[in-house]
Amino acid sequence: MSTALLTCGPAALRFGEGDSPRPPDETGPTLDDVISRAWEVLRADVPAACPACGGELLPRESAGAGIVGGRCESCGATLW
Repeated sequence: MSTALLTCGPAALRFGEGDSPRPPDETGPTLDDVISRAWEVLRADVPAACPACGGELLPRESAGAGIVGGRCESCGATLW
């Protein structure tokens, strides 16, 4: 399963006849910002917002290694 991640709203990607696609809002978070924030929260051993759907990304632990990622309860996306 693959998951796409947009850091801008779908309205920024719409265009009609005679319009050219608008570039994403450059004031919003970058992909690095979104993923880094999710990792910061997961490392605290609490659920984070899923970068793909906004659902609950639950921390995943490995024996001896601590938190090694997270998995979304809603869409199944995995962060490693």
